[in-house]
Amino acid sequence: MQINGQKYHVSTFFSAEEKPVLLMLHGFTGTSGTYHDAIKSLKEHYNIVAPDLLGHGRTASPDEQERYLMEHTCEDLAEILRQLEIQQCFVLGYSMGGRVATGFAASHPEKVQGLILISSSPGLLHEVDREKRMLRDNQLADRIEQNGIQAFVDYWENLPLFTSQRNLPSDMQVKIRNERLEQKPIGLAMSLRGIGTGKQASYWDHLKKFTFPVLLITGELDAKFENTAQEMLQHLPNATHVTIKQAGHAAYLEQPTTFLSQINNWLEVNLKEEEK
Repeated sequence: MQINGQKYHVSTFFSAEEKPVLLMLHGFTGTSGTYHDAIKSLKEHYNIVAPDLLGHGRTASPDEQERYLMEHTCEDLAEILRQLEIQQCFVLGYSMGGRVATGFAASHPEKVQGLILISSSPGLLHEVDREKRMLRDNQLADRIEQNGIQAFVDYWENLPLFTSQRNLPSDMQVKIRNERLEQKPIGLAMSLRGIGTGKQASYWDHLKKFTFPVLLITGELDAKFENTAQEMLQHLPNATHVTIKQAGHAAYLEQPTTFLSQINNWLEVNLKEEEK
Protein backbone atom coordinates (compact mmCIF):
# COMPACT_ATOMS: atom_id res chain seq x y z
CA MET A 1 0.00 0.00 0.00
CA GLN A 2 1.14 3.56 -0.69
CA ILE A 3 0.67 5.43 2.58
CA ASN A 4 1.52 9.12 2.80
CA GLY A 5 4.32 8.76 0.26
CA GLN A 6 5.79 5.54 1.67
CA LYS A 7 5.35 1.93 0.63
CA TYR A 8 3.81 -0.10 3.45
CA HIS A 9 3.51 -3.87 3.59
CA VAL A 10 0.17 -4.63 5.24
CA SER A 11 -1.05 -8.17 5.85
CA THR A 12 -4.84 -8.42 5.91
CA PHE A 13 -7.04 -11.37 6.77
CA PHE A 14 -10.62 -10.49 5.87
CA SER A 15 -13.62 -12.72 5.30
CA ALA A 16 -16.82 -11.95 3.41
CA GLU A 17 -18.58 -12.04 6.75
CA GLU A 18 -18.63 -8.78 8.70
CA LYS A 19 -16.47 -9.11 11.80
CA PRO A 20 -14.81 -6.81 14.34
CA VAL A 21 -11.39 -5.59 13.19
CA LEU A 22 -8.15 -6.13 15.09
CA LEU A 23 -5.16 -3.94 14.18
CA MET A 24 -1.97 -5.72 15.31
CA LEU A 25 1.30 -3.79 15.79
CA HIS A 26 4.63 -5.58 16.27
CA GLY A 27 7.61 -4.63 18.42
CA PHE A 28 11.06 -3.29 17.54
CA THR A 29 12.95 -5.69 15.22
CA GLY A 30 9.66 -7.49 14.45
CA THR A 31 7.26 -7.66 11.52
CA SER A 32 3.63 -8.57 10.97
CA GLY A 33 4.90 -12.15 10.72
CA THR A 34 5.54 -12.00 14.47
CA TYR A 35 1.84 -12.71 14.94
CA HIS A 36 1.58 -15.54 12.40
CA ASP A 37 0.48 -18.20 14.89
CA ALA A 38 -1.83 -15.87 16.81
CA ILE A 39 -3.49 -14.71 13.60
CA LYS A 40 -4.29 -18.28 12.61
CA SER A 41 -6.50 -18.48 15.68
CA LEU A 42 -7.83 -14.90 15.82
CA LYS A 43 -8.88 -14.62 12.15
CA GLU A 44 -11.72 -17.06 12.78
CA HIS A 45 -13.59 -14.39 14.72
CA TYR A 46 -11.90 -11.13 13.67
CA ASN A 47 -10.76 -9.37 10.53
CA ILE A 48 -7.05 -8.74 10.95
CA VAL A 49 -4.86 -5.84 9.80
CA ALA A 50 -1.15 -6.32 10.52
CA PRO A 51 1.30 -3.81 9.01
CA ASP A 52 5.07 -3.86 9.04
CA LEU A 53 5.80 -0.55 10.75
CA LEU A 54 8.06 1.99 9.06
CA GLY A 55 11.68 0.81 8.96
CA HIS A 56 10.71 -2.81 9.53
CA GLY A 57 10.16 -5.87 7.36
CA ARG A 58 8.91 -5.18 3.85
CA THR A 59 7.78 -1.62 4.59
CA ALA A 60 9.96 1.27 3.40
CA SER A 61 12.97 2.47 5.38
CA PRO A 62 13.35 6.17 4.51
CA ASP A 63 16.50 7.94 5.68
CA GLU A 64 14.69 10.98 7.12
CA GLN A 65 14.49 10.69 10.90
CA GLU A 66 11.47 12.99 11.09
CA ARG A 67 9.39 10.62 8.96
CA TYR A 68 9.44 8.06 11.80
CA LEU A 69 8.07 10.41 14.47
CA MET A 70 5.05 9.20 16.42
CA GLU A 71 2.67 11.73 14.87
CA HIS A 72 3.58 10.59 11.35
CA THR A 73 3.38 6.90 12.30
CA CYS A 74 -0.09 7.43 13.76
CA GLU A 75 -1.23 9.27 10.65
CA ASP A 76 0.07 6.36 8.56
CA LEU A 77 -2.07 3.95 10.59
CA ALA A 78 -5.10 6.20 10.18
CA GLU A 79 -4.52 6.27 6.41
CA ILE A 80 -4.20 2.47 6.28
CA LEU A 81 -7.58 2.18 8.00
CA ARG A 82 -9.07 4.79 5.69
CA GLN A 83 -7.91 2.97 2.57
CA LEU A 84 -9.30 -0.29 3.95
CA GLU A 85 -12.59 1.50 4.75
CA ILE A 86 -12.36 0.64 8.46
CA GLN A 87 -14.08 3.12 10.73
CA GLN A 88 -13.16 1.61 14.07
CA CYS A 89 -11.11 -1.26 15.42
CA PHE A 90 -9.48 -2.88 18.40
CA VAL A 91 -5.75 -2.07 18.50
CA LEU A 92 -3.18 -4.54 19.83
CA GLY A 93 0.46 -3.60 20.29
CA TYR A 94 3.52 -5.31 21.74
CA SER A 95 6.39 -3.31 23.29
CA MET A 96 7.23 -0.61 20.68
CA GLY A 97 3.97 -1.51 18.94
CA GLY A 98 2.21 -0.88 22.24
CA ARG A 99 3.71 2.60 22.43
CA VAL A 100 2.49 3.23 18.89
CA ALA A 101 -0.94 1.85 19.78
CA THR A 102 -1.09 4.23 22.74
CA GLY A 103 -0.06 7.16 20.55
CA PHE A 104 -2.68 6.21 17.99
CA ALA A 105 -5.36 5.97 20.68
CA ALA A 106 -4.36 9.41 21.97
CA SER A 107 -4.46 11.04 18.52
CA HIS A 108 -7.40 9.09 17.04
CA PRO A 109 -9.61 7.95 19.94
CA GLU A 110 -12.68 7.89 17.70
CA LYS A 111 -11.14 5.00 15.74
CA VAL A 112 -10.41 2.84 18.79
CA GLN A 113 -12.95 0.34 20.16
CA GLY A 114 -10.47 -1.01 22.65
CA LEU A 115 -6.75 -1.25 23.33
CA ILE A 116 -4.61 -4.31 24.10
CA LEU A 117 -1.10 -3.44 25.31
CA ILE A 118 1.49 -6.18 25.75
CA SER A 119 4.60 -5.34 27.78
CA SER A 120 4.32 -1.66 26.93
CA SER A 121 4.36 1.79 28.50
CA PRO A 122 3.03 5.28 27.74
CA GLY A 123 6.61 6.56 27.60
CA LEU A 124 8.90 8.23 30.10
CA LEU A 125 7.20 10.81 32.28
CA HIS A 126 10.14 13.16 32.94
CA GLU A 127 12.06 15.09 30.32
CA VAL A 128 15.44 14.38 31.94
CA ASP A 129 14.77 10.64 31.64
CA ARG A 130 13.71 11.03 28.01
CA GLU A 131 16.93 12.91 27.24
CA LYS A 132 19.07 10.18 28.81
CA ARG A 133 17.17 7.47 26.95
CA MET A 134 17.37 9.38 23.67
CA LEU A 135 21.15 9.48 24.02
CA ARG A 136 21.26 5.70 24.52
CA ASP A 137 18.87 5.12 21.61
CA ASN A 138 20.99 7.27 19.32
CA GLN A 139 24.17 5.49 20.39
CA LEU A 140 22.55 2.13 19.64
CA ALA A 141 21.38 3.43 16.26
CA ASP A 142 24.97 4.44 15.47
CA ARG A 143 26.17 0.95 16.44
CA ILE A 144 23.65 -0.69 14.12
CA GLU A 145 24.80 1.41 11.18
CA GLN A 146 28.51 0.96 11.95
CA ASN A 147 28.58 -2.75 12.90
CA GLY A 148 25.69 -4.20 10.90
CA ILE A 149 22.65 -6.30 11.68
CA GLN A 150 24.30 -9.51 12.84
CA ALA A 151 26.42 -7.80 15.51
CA PHE A 152 23.34 -5.89 16.67
CA VAL A 153 21.16 -9.02 16.85
CA ASP A 154 23.87 -10.84 18.82
CA TYR A 155 23.78 -7.97 21.30
CA TRP A 156 19.99 -7.52 21.29
CA GLU A 157 18.97 -11.12 21.90
CA ASN A 158 21.32 -11.32 24.90
CA LEU A 159 19.69 -8.44 26.75
CA PRO A 160 18.23 -9.46 30.15
CA LEU A 161 14.80 -8.43 28.80
CA PHE A 162 14.80 -11.49 26.54
CA THR A 163 16.40 -14.06 28.87
CA SER A 164 13.16 -16.03 29.23
CA GLN A 165 13.01 -16.53 25.45
CA ARG A 166 15.89 -18.99 25.79
CA ASN A 167 13.29 -21.43 27.11
CA LEU A 168 11.41 -21.37 23.80
CA PRO A 169 11.72 -24.34 21.44
CA SER A 170 14.89 -24.09 19.36
CA ASP A 171 12.99 -23.76 16.07
CA MET A 172 11.06 -20.78 17.43
CA GLN A 173 14.27 -19.15 18.65
CA VAL A 174 15.73 -19.57 15.16
CA LYS A 175 12.60 -18.06 13.62
CA ILE A 176 12.77 -15.00 15.90
CA ARG A 177 16.48 -14.54 15.21
CA ASN A 178 15.98 -14.80 11.46
CA GLU A 179 13.21 -12.20 11.57
CA ARG A 180 15.63 -9.83 13.31
CA LEU A 181 18.48 -10.61 10.92
CA GLU A 182 16.31 -9.78 7.91
CA GLN A 183 15.84 -6.18 9.06
CA LYS A 184 17.61 -3.28 7.36
CA PRO A 185 20.24 -1.35 9.40
CA ILE A 186 18.92 2.02 8.19
CA GLY A 187 15.35 1.12 9.12
CA LEU A 188 16.14 0.03 12.69
CA ALA A 189 18.53 2.95 13.25
CA MET A 190 16.02 5.53 12.04
CA SER A 191 13.23 3.87 14.01
CA LEU A 192 15.28 4.25 17.19
CA ARG A 193 16.07 7.88 16.41
CA GLY A 194 12.55 8.82 15.34
CA ILE A 195 10.21 6.79 17.52
CA GLY A 196 12.41 5.32 20.25
CA THR A 197 11.35 5.54 23.89
CA GLY A 198 13.55 8.59 24.38
CA LYS A 199 12.15 10.48 21.40
CA GLN A 200 8.51 9.70 22.16
CA ALA A 201 6.51 12.17 24.21
CA SER A 202 4.90 10.97 27.43
CA TYR A 203 1.30 9.77 27.12
CA TRP A 204 0.70 9.34 30.85
CA ASP A 205 -1.64 12.37 30.94
CA HIS A 206 -3.70 10.91 28.09
CA LEU A 207 -4.54 7.67 29.89
CA LYS A 208 -7.35 9.21 31.94
CA LYS A 209 -9.08 10.15 28.68
CA PHE A 210 -9.13 6.55 27.40
CA THR A 211 -12.78 5.75 28.09
CA PHE A 212 -12.70 2.66 25.84
CA PRO A 213 -11.68 -0.65 27.45
CA VAL A 214 -7.97 -1.38 27.85
CA LEU A 215 -6.30 -4.73 28.47
CA LEU A 216 -2.75 -4.72 29.85
CA ILE A 217 -0.82 -7.97 29.46
CA THR A 218 2.54 -8.64 31.06
CA GLY A 219 4.64 -11.68 31.86
CA GLU A 220 5.38 -12.45 35.50
CA LEU A 221 9.13 -12.60 34.73
CA ASP A 222 9.12 -9.07 33.26
CA ALA A 223 9.25 -7.07 36.49
CA LYS A 224 9.78 -3.66 34.90
CA PHE A 225 6.65 -3.84 32.75
CA GLU A 226 4.65 -5.56 35.49
CA ASN A 227 5.26 -2.48 37.62
CA THR A 228 4.49 -0.13 34.73
CA ALA A 229 1.16 -1.87 34.12
CA GLN A 230 0.24 -1.50 37.78
CA GLU A 231 0.99 2.22 37.56
CA MET A 232 -1.07 2.54 34.37
CA LEU A 233 -4.06 0.97 36.12
CA GLN A 234 -4.14 3.95 38.46
CA HIS A 235 -4.71 6.29 35.49
CA LEU A 236 -6.94 4.28 33.15
CA PRO A 237 -10.68 4.50 33.87
CA ASN A 238 -11.60 1.20 32.21
CA ALA A 239 -8.67 -1.20 32.34
CA THR A 240 -7.81 -4.79 33.24
CA HIS A 241 -4.34 -6.14 33.94
CA VAL A 242 -3.49 -9.79 33.28
CA THR A 243 -0.20 -11.35 34.37
CA ILE A 244 0.78 -14.44 32.40
CA LYS A 245 2.68 -17.02 34.42
CA GLN A 246 6.03 -18.42 33.25
CA ALA A 247 6.43 -15.68 30.65
CA GLY A 248 8.72 -12.71 30.20
CA HIS A 249 8.57 -9.71 27.88
CA ALA A 250 7.05 -11.55 24.88
CA ALA A 251 4.21 -13.34 26.65
CA TYR A 252 2.37 -13.85 23.36
CA LEU A 253 5.26 -16.02 22.15
CA GLU A 254 6.25 -17.65 25.42
CA GLN A 255 2.77 -18.73 26.54
CA PRO A 256 0.65 -18.50 23.36
CA THR A 257 -2.28 -20.64 24.56
CA THR A 258 -2.80 -18.60 27.72
CA PHE A 259 -2.27 -15.37 25.78
CA LEU A 260 -4.90 -16.23 23.16
CA SER A 261 -7.35 -17.35 25.83
CA GLN A 262 -7.02 -14.01 27.64
CA ILE A 263 -7.34 -12.03 24.40
CA ASN A 264 -10.40 -13.92 23.18
CA ASN A 265 -12.17 -13.76 26.54
CA TRP A 266 -11.57 -10.03 26.88
CA LEU A 267 -12.67 -9.24 23.33
CA GLU A 268 -15.78 -11.38 23.69
CA VAL A 269 -16.79 -9.68 26.93
CA ASN A 270 -16.30 -6.19 25.53
CA LEU A 271 -18.13 -6.92 22.29
CA LYS A 272 -21.09 -8.15 24.33
CA GLU A 273 -20.96 -4.96 26.36
CA GLU A 274 -21.14 -2.92 23.16
CA GLU A 275 -24.26 -4.81 22.10
CA LYS A 276 -26.17 -3.90 25.25
